[in-house]
Formats: sequence, C-alpha cells, structure tokens
Amino acid sequence: MKLYTLMEDTACSSAFVCEHGLSFYIEANGRRLLFDMGQTDRYLQNARTLGVRPEAVDAAFVSHGHYDHGGGLAAFLEINRRAPVYLHRQAFEPHFSHKADGVRAIGLDPALQEDERLILTDGVTVLDENMTLFSDVPGQECCPGGNRTLYEQEDGQYVPDRFLHEQSLILREQDKVYLLTGCAHRGVVNICARAKEIIGRDPDVVIGGMHLFSPSTGKSEPDEAIHAVAARLKQTGSRYYTCHCTGQHAFAVLRETLGERIAFLTAGSVLKL
Repeated sequence: MKLYTLMEDTACSSAFVCEHGLSFYIEANGRRLLFDMGQTDRYLQNARTLGVRPEAVDAAFVSHGHYDHGGGLAAFLEINRRAPVYLHRQAFEPHFSHKADGVRAIGLDPALQEDERLILTDGVTVLDENMTLFSDVPGQECCPGGNRTLYEQEDGQYVPDRFLHEQSLILREQDKVYLLTGCAHRGVVNICARAKEIIGRDPDVVIGGMHLFSPSTGKSEPDEAIHAVAARLKQTGSRYYTCHCTGQHAFAVLRETLGERIAFLTAGSVLKL
C-alpha cells in the first residue's frame, strides 16, 4: 500500500500548501482511493505537486459530515466524473461548532447531496473482499473531551453531536489490514476495538486523526487523558500514523508511551507500507 497525505494542518515542505483539514490518496490492490477531501480544493494542488491524478480515482470516501473533511467534495465531483463517493446517510445533516464568537455551522454543502454518485452507508458496509466501512461504534472509553463543543440539531435545538455520521474504512491488502479514521470523534480506542471485532484481530496499521486537540478551544486534551489513550493503544498489536486533529502536543505525549510505533503525517508526505 502507498499513502499520500494530500492535506493536513501542516506541510512537510514549502512545496506544499496546508489548511485545517485532511485528505489521503491511497494506492492498494491495484486501485486508487481518496479518503476525505480537505476543507477546500487545495488538496488538488498538492496532488498535482505529488504527481497524483484525482481524476483517475476509482472510489472516494468522506469520513464524516464536517467541512474540514468534505469541503473539497464539490471540487472532486467536478474533476472526477466516474468514482462513487461513500459517506454516511446522516453526513449531510447540519453540524455545528461552538467557537469563541458563537455557534457556527461546520457541515457539508447540502446542495451536493442529490448527486447520483453519492452512496449512503450505515452500520457495517462491505464493499468487496478488501474494503469495509463501519460506523457502529458502541464503546465509550477515552472519548475526546473536545466533542463537548460540537453539536447537531434536534427539534430546532442544539444538542451534543452523537457522531452517528462518522465512518471508518478497513482496507485489506495481501496479509495486512489497515484502518483509516477521519477524526475518531467516537474515540480511537473504541474505533480500533470495533475494527478488531469485525476483522477478528487488531489492524496492522491505523491511520488518521485522533481528536486529541480541539480547534474550537485551541487546547489539547489533558495529559492524563492522552496517557490513558496511549496506554490502551499500547495493548494492541497495531502501528499508528496520526495527524490533523491529534495535534503536535498530544502526539508528543503519545510518543512517550508508544515510541516508534507512532509517527506523524503532514501534507506532502508519502508512506509506503
């Protein structure tokens, strides 16, 4: 498997642009995949710099209904005329963040939801023998405190977001199993545990954000909470590549426990696994 980080909050060099968002391009099993699409169309600029052709992508995924993961969806649908795009059936529902200046919408563009290439998912969705999407994560261990600033609507009122719209991707290639998350709002510990239930063992590699930093408050989770996550991840047999909403401070704390089993991805980085 080969994974290109097309967008992340930081960049590996001045040759690449960055923004608060996430986008991965993946080559596996002879297929080209796009997982998340950043906040804007700037991930396409990095794709060109890396020699990646989004117009040739075979299938795309939006991990959840927040603008920093699906803001570039319109650009993708314009440049790629054939790939199906998989997202949860509740991804287009309104989602909100409580910022210092008040509550503001952070959802996807509802004008896109009628596009015929969008495929809506729920629960466990087996796409083929190598790809499975899942959103049914029941665990409540080590859930991010930053979720407290994120809302959905119910009967016209703001209520805590349950993140039912969040999905993760299990990707198999040969004898390896990879797990891709967007922000892991349901808690990376719980998502990894659910993936283990589905595949019967720990994923070999887990890739994505862990939501241990809140953009709304500009603060990381307390160190004791990060240490608790690290202790649980250490019990698995997985290697971790993280980025985006994990934050640099939380990554440093995780690394104290996980050592070389965890690494940080930035825009422009290329990972061969």
